Amino acid sequence: MLVAQGAGSEKNGSFPYDLGAFDLDGTVLRRDLTITPATLEAFEMLRGRGMKLVVATGRRFEGAYEHAEKLGFGGEDPVVCYGGSMVRRMNGETLLHRTIPKDISLEVLEWAADRGLHARLFTDGKIVTSPETSAAMKHISYREPDVEIVESPARWLREDAPEDPTKLVIVDHPRDVPRWLEEAQGAFAGQLHVTRSLPHYVEVGGLLGTKSEGLKFLCERWGIKPGRILAFGDADNDIDMLRFAGCGVAVGPMGTEIRAAADAVAPPVNEDGVARFVRELVGGEC
Repeated sequence: MLVAQGAGSEKNGSFPYDLGAFDLDGTVLRRDLTITPATLEAFEMLRGRGMKLVVATGRRFEGAYEHAEKLGFGGEDPVVCYGGSMVRRMNGETLLHRTIPKDISLEVLEWAADRGLHARLFTDGKIVTSPETSAAMKHISYREPDVEIVESPARWLREDAPEDPTKLVIVDHPRDVPRWLEEAQGAFAGQLHVTRSLPHYVEVGGLLGTKSEGLKFLCERWGIKPGRILAFGDADNDIDMLRFAGCGVAVGPMGTEIRAAADAVAPPVNEDGVARFVRELVGGEC
């Protein structure tokens, strides 16, 4: 296991980290969306060493809240959500909200439509999607009160949207995503951050709508140096966060880019990888 070098800080004694950042899905959440007692214990271990902890997820705030609450967050604790486009406290106070201009959002919707791909708009507290498709049916519940089904998301965005989108998501079968992901990244290079978060999800956000930018915002508020961040993630949308942190930990299994971005590797979530890494870290007292 690799940890960042240093003699600690006045805030945190000899422990080498002041902030812990955790992705949710595939990192601390198992496939069935459960959190194990070992993971909960690991979070308390780090809190006991004086660390600030934060969830950093591609989920929207409403989807992150219930899991963050189970992990012991509440009140004024912030959550980095929407892939880093928003930082919102558990009590609902928004600290940071970055959106995507409508014109470039429309370009994304048109790009996806031209290729027969299913795209969704995420505004603050709402998902706007076209009528059901096989891709959509599998990964969204249309009974949720904050899901709005419209014939044309592009027309809705032009004519009815009260605000710019926070992010967009393109949904496809996991085996088909690699066929067009690189093309999408090239098409919007220098304008948008396009990255895969789940096997079937490609997230599209602003250039500053990344997990590392969300953490940078919190570091500036809290006076914490990036080198004193311990971050855990498992997917492409965690790469920038793992690089930004003093110690980025890739939770297996992971692709080659994620492994290359990380300073250390932990076992998979179904083997309590985060908990095992933390126990070793705390047990060694660094």
